[in-house]
Amino acid sequence: MVMQTDTRGVAFYVVLGLLAAVAVTAIVTNVLAITGGKEVPVQPKEEEIITVIGSARTYVMPDVFTATLGVETMAKTVADAATENARVMNEIISALKVIGLTDKEISTSMYTIYPVYDEFGKDIIGFRVVNMLTVTTDKLNMAGKIVDESVKAGANRIYGLNFYLSEQKAKQLRLELMESALEDAKAKADALLGPLGLRIIRVKTASIIEGYEPIPVYKAEYMGVETPIVPGVTSVSVSVQVTYVIG
Repeated sequence: MVMQTDTRGVAFYVVLGLLAAVAVTAIVTNVLAITGGKEVPVQPKEEEIITVIGSARTYVMPDVFTATLGVETMAKTVADAATENARVMNEIISALKVIGLTDKEISTSMYTIYPVYDEFGKDIIGFRVVNMLTVTTDKLNMAGKIVDESVKAGANRIYGLNFYLSEQKAKQLRLELMESALEDAKAKADALLGPLGLRIIRVKTASIIEGYEPIPVYKAEYMGVETPIVPGVTSVSVSVQVTYVIG
C-alpha cells in the first residue's frame, strides 16, 4: 500500500502559520511604536502600606542608688593639701564601710590638684585638692545614711544623687512591655483603617524603640537627723514601629 500526500492540506497549514506570524509581528510593532521602540518592563503592583508606632509604659521602683561625694581641701603647699585630703577621704571610706558598704560599691571618680591665685590672678597663694567617690549600691534604704555618715566624716562636696534601674531589670521589663506595645500598634492601625473600609493583611516590617527614664534626686540639706532621700518610681517604656500591608 502506498501513502498519498495531500499537498493542499500542507499548503493550508503553511498559510495559517504565516497569518499567525504576521499577527504577532503586528502586535509587537504596535507596542514598540507606542513605547518609542524601547522595551518596557512590566511593573509589579505596588503594595499599599501603613506605618504605626505603638507604645507601652510601666512605673516601677528603682533598684540602684548612686551618689558622688567627696572632700575639697586647700593649703599653701600641694603636699599639705593632699595630705589633709587623704586623711579626710580615709575617714569617709571607713565610715561608709562601717554602715555596710563594700569595696565593690565604692570607687574613686575624680582626683584633681590645681593652684589657687590671689585676687589679681598673678601669684599662687595655695593649692586645692578635690577627691570624689562614687557610691553605687542596691541598698536603697541606706541612701540617707550614706549621705549623713559621709558628711559627719568630713565630706564637703555631694553631687548627683540618683536612683535608677539596673540594666538587667530594665531589660526584663522592656521584654515584658514589647507585647503590649505591639498590641497598641495593631489597635491604632485597626482604628484608622476600619472607617476607610480597609484591613491589615500582614506585617511588612517591625522595629523596636526602647528606653527608660532614671529618676534624679538632688542634694539634700543635712539637718542633724537622717537625711530623707526617697527613691520614688522610675518609668520604663517601649515603643515599636510596625509597617502593615493593607488592602
